[in-house]
Amino acid sequence: MFTIRRRLLPLLCLVAAVRGAALDNSSLHLLDRAWPDVASRNVSEIGRGVGVVFSPDLSVPDNCRFYESLGFACFQDADWEKVLDAVHRHNVLYPERRIFTLILETHGTNGNGLKLQTSYDPDAGRSYISAGALQQRLEPEGIYYVIISACNSGRLLRPAIYNQLDPNNGDKLFLPATKGIVNASPDFVASRSAVMIITPESSHIETTLVGKIAELSPSARRAITDSAKSLGIKPPTEFAVSDMMTAMLTRDSQLQLSSGSYVDELSRAAATVDRSEQLFTKFVRYVNAVSAKQYPPTEKKKPAVARKAPRKKRVN
Repeated sequence: MFTIRRRLLPLLCLVAAVRGAALDNSSLHLLDRAWPDVASRNVSEIGRGVGVVFSPDLSVPDNCRFYESLGFACFQDADWEKVLDAVHRHNVLYPERRIFTLILETHGTNGNGLKLQTSYDPDAGRSYISAGALQQRLEPEGIYYVIISACNSGRLLRPAIYNQLDPNNGDKLFLPATKGIVNASPDFVASRSAVMIITPESSHIETTLVGKIAELSPSARRAITDSAKSLGIKPPTEFAVSDMMTAMLTRDSQLQLSSGSYVDELSRAAATVDRSEQLFTKFVRYVNAVSAKQYPPTEKKKPAVARKAPRKKRVN
């Protein structure tokens, strides 16, 4: 972690090479299926139908309150079993706010398993899940799309570990699973699942920036506060947002997505600090723009100017 204009939370991992290109039709089609590009008129509707899972060490204390204020369902824990149970409870208890898509802001562990953890301490709370287990466990909950924002996400789909992770893979980032490993049943057949897993077309280091609510416009701060209060939660003061989350939300032209394919290679590559800052700015502008529709700026009344009485004509 290092500081630029704000805190930066990089995922530690090796990566597959990134190919830059415009957002093509196939990527846009995938994203529109998983997260329809609906023009929100209220900040509290931005994330409707979408849930987001955060690894605790890639987040901030206020983060779930921030995303819930934007209309997302938010889950943050080091135990995958608890997260899966929370997703189940959400869709049962809040049918009016059901989620159909789940975004995973987690570690990819060099493509050896989706990891949630509180820290890199070997004894810290930590668990892993396989891609197949995600499909098997989430389909009964009505989740049809899983978008993975994690390092080497394409490697997570390798056939050898798709259903059952290898706990003895020798990767130094695969730390002790103090909260367990969630695998799919040995007989699980992914091709029969209704759950689509979406990843970046080429895996890379995902960067997360931490911002302050104070950086948003007055109307955005008001909208977030009002939304939080309506949910009975304390208004957040800061938030963490990844490059990929922003790229999806704003339909960034450089975003490329894929489904149903995997990669083997590892290399080192990451977005530049300037690129991450650019995306952060886009995120702020997006939230500000939605809030401006919700609370249009009122025109300031011009101060009344006393009219001078017309001059009387002198009649000589």
